[in-house]
Amino acid sequence: MRKARERNGSQIFERKKWAQMNFVLTVFIDALKPETVEYMEFLNSFENVSRIKTELPAYSNNCHASMYTGVFPNKHKHHFIWKFRPETSPFKLLSKLGVVNRSRRLKKFLYKSICLPKSMVVPYGDVVFENMPISFWANFDFDMVKFWGKPNSFIESYPTIFEILKRGKIPYRVIWIWTPFRPIKILERVNPPNNRDYRSWLYVFIGDIDYYAHKFGQDSPKIREVLQKIDYTLEGIYSRSEKIFSDNFYFFVFSDHGQAEIREKVEASSLFSSHGRDLCDYIHFIDANYLRFWFRNEREKEEVEKILSKLEGLGFTLDEEFLIKYHAEISDNRYGDLIFYLDEGAVFQEIIPKDVRYMHGYLPDYPDSDAVCVANRKIKGTRIKLQDITPSILQALGLEIPDYMDGEPIWK
Repeated sequence: MRKARERNGSQIFERKKWAQMNFVLTVFIDALKPETVEYMEFLNSFENVSRIKTELPAYSNNCHASMYTGVFPNKHKHHFIWKFRPETSPFKLLSKLGVVNRSRRLKKFLYKSICLPKSMVVPYGDVVFENMPISFWANFDFDMVKFWGKPNSFIESYPTIFEILKRGKIPYRVIWIWTPFRPIKILERVNPPNNRDYRSWLYVFIGDIDYYAHKFGQDSPKIREVLQKIDYTLEGIYSRSEKIFSDNFYFFVFSDHGQAEIREKVEASSLFSSHGRDLCDYIHFIDANYLRFWFRNEREKEEVEKILSKLEGLGFTLDEEFLIKYHAEISDNRYGDLIFYLDEGAVFQEIIPKDVRYMHGYLPDYPDSDAVCVANRKIKGTRIKLQDITPSILQALGLEIPDYMDGEPIWK
């Protein structure tokens, strides 16, 4: 059931009466891998399980934008939290004040003090900026895809699932559970809607697993303990919802990416110094397994390319053809004039804390990169994509799916 619709989200939906509408409960568990579901007795009891192909790069901002808009990254253009945008950088004041490189503690304080008022949630990155000359900070701005409080209404010009439901006057509720808070106590207070407080869609966001999995891995006793508590609590919510809504109840749990074990660390600064160059002479940004550069002249480009060629076998430069393959091409240089990618298992040492043993951001083709979807209804295939999440919610609610979306409903 698809009809052409304008992208502005102003479409008029053919809606059923509330009494006849479905109740849709979706639970997001950050970084949950398909294999890890085996540790969750309740979720593992469902036959309808599918692997989810993640994005390039498999970072939360990119994945959430795809999940909430139903379009590919080359449309929503949110590959990363930080982007090259000197004209809007919140750090411009530091340059004007002539703040110089001091201690890492001061850098961390400055970073969080400037970011917090703008984002309400300090985006990860203090480690990245601590390793960067303060004179470079004013080149960067950030733009987070919000899943808390009042989520983004639009990403680029595409309405999110939240905006679509708002314009269609479909009541929904978002419950945000994020590190370092433990999810269990909040989950225990989650109840299905009732006549006085009806919500057609309940979205529960659980972010703790990614935090723990980076440190311990998803096979660790620590992760199993947390997952089993979440699983037990979800079973109670599911049972109560099923009793109320019976056949009108849709339930699915999904994640955004997996994680792979770190096997090798590359120190970018040492690589450059071994070739007589200082990495800090180039405008760059290190994020996990990506090293991004913005060049001021052709000479810089040639120097950097020559040095990075020494990493052959560990990674490669992402060219236009490669990005197109993953629907990740963008016409401007907001994410880099040159983006060097370290392949699965390798990271750049500068920004990885010693206690982090697992990472995501690798190619979507690798099994360890896969996310997972578990549902109480039949799913079309064994492998779906993040763009399918929003169309699946819309169809479950009996709503039309806009033509511009790249995703399809997962329901069989």
